[in-house]
Amino acid sequence: MLTVELIALSVAVFFGMEFLARLMHKYLMHGILWKIHEDHHRPVQREIEKNDAFGLIFAGISVYLIFYWLIYGNLIALSVALGMTAYGVAYFFVHDMVIHNRHLHLRSWGMRHKFLRELILVHDVHHKEGRGNWGFLLVIKGIDKIPEEVKGERR
Repeated sequence: MLTVELIALSVAVFFGMEFLARLMHKYLMHGILWKIHEDHHRPVQREIEKNDAFGLIFAGISVYLIFYWLIYGNLIALSVALGMTAYGVAYFFVHDMVIHNRHLHLRSWGMRHKFLRELILVHDVHHKEGRGNWGFLLVIKGIDKIPEEVKGERR
């Protein structure tokens, strides 16, 4: 495979992870896996939550794929692992540190940047209503419920 194709695969996996995460969030985390996810919906976020197990599972899959590449030289496995890892890093930074103000406590910084402010406010709808807005890194018009405050800023 060409390098461009491998990079494209990593990028596709990165964005694909958002849609996989949305489906998992809606149907599993708010369904049969609620006991693991529920601490993420508490008013005050902790440094370590049961919900962090989801990130560890995907990190484990990425590590497995990296070892698969190291052992068998499979560049597709490496490309998928890199896309998943990039999504995990972005999730940890944006979702945990900015939106939920965990670890480095960057929410006030994020509120000063249009894209992050919009993401924060849209995600807050999910936590206030307990449903809708299943995504983590992207606001998708027509899928996500966008609060009036954000709609006014978009004009």
